[in-house]
Amino acid sequence: MVEILVVVAILGILVAILVPSLGRAKQIAEAMVNTTNLKNIATATLAWAGDHGNKLPSPQYPGGEIVPGTMDPDDYFPDYWNLGESGLWIDGVVFGHMYLSEQARREDDKDGDYGDDGYASSGGYEVDESGTHLRGTLFENTQSVKADPEEQDWHKHSYAMNTNLQYDRRKEDSPEPWLTEKTLSNLLFMPNALLYIENKESNLIDFDDREAIIETMEERWEGSKVIAAFLDGHAERLKENQIPEADPNTDRESSRFWRGVDINRSASSE
Repeated sequence: MVEILVVVAILGILVAILVPSLGRAKQIAEAMVNTTNLKNIATATLAWAGDHGNKLPSPQYPGGEIVPGTMDPDDYFPDYWNLGESGLWIDGVVFGHMYLSEQARREDDKDGDYGDDGYASSGGYEVDESGTHLRGTLFENTQSVKADPEEQDWHKHSYAMNTNLQYDRRKEDSPEPWLTEKTLSNLLFMPNALLYIENKESNLIDFDDREAIIETMEERWEGSKVIAAFLDGHAERLKENQIPEADPNTDRESSRFWRGVDINRSASSE
């Protein structure tokens, strides 16, 4: 009996040692998958920009854009901007670029009808305010779903676009210039400039939302690292001290990270 108790005690100790290690290994594997997914989203975003005048999509349509008086809004904004109700990049622009076929988009435009339930249906995806179309796609952060299984808004299980990127000078008169398309050639520090990052509160972030990013890191990854993608297309996990907390208007490193330019430098006009 004593020998059995000793064996049981030893097994208990081994389990206590191994379980946390297995949990960490599983979390690392989860992080690798989600980091790869966000890298693919960043690559698709840059591909979209390449097809649209070397401009990043606006974080939200119509956002801060002013439609010239001589133009129809439908002709001014990208094809996907009115897909669904949110207007977010994550629904009508990058998601559409990655998951909706050109033919399906044209058919939706032709019908001009989102159905009795108010949803836009294309390519088998129903784009709605709860973001259910993001479930099971590259836009779903699986660790977020595990950390907060009660959350039914899949936008919050996804990623956020950095709205701090320096806008084009000709957009200065727009109501919300940060919510406009940005010309990539004006953003000189692409390897350092943030494009997407995890944020459980919103799909749009800026420097002032840094604390929400840290909270997301705590909730999803137990404070280890948060997943981010950059303007050169790469994605990586960042520690808290790798996310600049200084004012991007006065600190060079922070400005390059959040704005994509040096301090006190506006984007050059086109």
